[in-house]
Amino acid sequence: MERRDNRNGAPYRGNRTGGKKKETSLMIIGVLLFLNMIFMLMLEMQVKNINSALKQVLNRLTVSQIAGNEGEIRKEEGNTVPNSEYFSQPEEPVQKPAVDYVSLCGLPEVEKPMKRTEKQVLERLNALAADDEIIAGIYENRYSYPEDMLEALANNPEMADFVSNYLTEDGKIQRGVQQPQLTELEKGQDYPLFLQWDPRWGYAEYGDNSNVGLSGCGPTCLSMVLYYLLGNEELTPDKIAEYSMENGFYMAGTGTAWALLEDVATQYGINVTQPSTSEKNMKAALDRGDIIICSMGPGDFTAGGHFIVIYGYDSEGFYVNDSNCVARSREKWAYERIKKQIKNIWVYEKETASGRS
Repeated sequence: MERRDNRNGAPYRGNRTGGKKKETSLMIIGVLLFLNMIFMLMLEMQVKNINSALKQVLNRLTVSQIAGNEGEIRKEEGNTVPNSEYFSQPEEPVQKPAVDYVSLCGLPEVEKPMKRTEKQVLERLNALAADDEIIAGIYENRYSYPEDMLEALANNPEMADFVSNYLTEDGKIQRGVQQPQLTELEKGQDYPLFLQWDPRWGYAEYGDNSNVGLSGCGPTCLSMVLYYLLGNEELTPDKIAEYSMENGFYMAGTGTAWALLEDVATQYGINVTQPSTSEKNMKAALDRGDIIICSMGPGDFTAGGHFIVIYGYDSEGFYVNDSNCVARSREKWAYERIKKQIKNIWVYEKETASGRS
């Protein structure tokens, strides 16, 4: 039997108006929630961009402050009137304050290096450019930089400042060294990290139309070891790279010859051995206070070939100074993780060094 309204006998239709209002309310709530989610995502992206911009501003302020201090030094010297008897003598160059690039350019984490095609390199740089103003500028002028330099940057964004300054303001290529001197922070450390792409020496020519920044891991590692054992501040990476080139230790298409790692050290009376790459041998050497250079194959440190320094260990792993990466130098490396990547080791005996005690 059909249900009818008691008042007028019309068929009962239910509360359709109330149902439609409820559906409309739910739809409005859904739309508001969706818009709120979009807003939160946009806000998160803005925060990331602001953080990135702040980091870049702080980095530039640090460099600008150093440059400003240097300018004040030059200004004061310019106001000094020299005695006429010294007019004919050339002015001594003003030493630029050394910048702590380890702190300035280091990142919390860097991805594992990998081989990339030219297309993949550009795709990677384009992705990095979204959060880094310096890399964005490099990407915009990408055809002005060597392919191997862009590939290195794709594997390690810490190099952004070095790559950016490879070209001067007038478009010329940076070459040579910038009066290399160690920072006070480096002098105060037993095992300071030297970066091969530090502008103090990174633009010095080395290898096949290359430079220390891209190809000088061998000379840079050797420079670190000699400083640790001898305390010699003059044997900077560019000096060892120059010696390597002049004496045939750089092999075209291959890189630094292993013989360099022994040749230079023995000239300073340091005994160098090449034991097997066992964990026992490595820890025994470090227990004696010796330093180790490792030749590494593809893996955590390189997509091709690379040298690293090992200077200590604890229960968590070995202490590494990777001349190409700050982030990897801050990690501890378990032997089981790297043992298959180690191709050879050189042990530099502390007892034979005539420098530091």
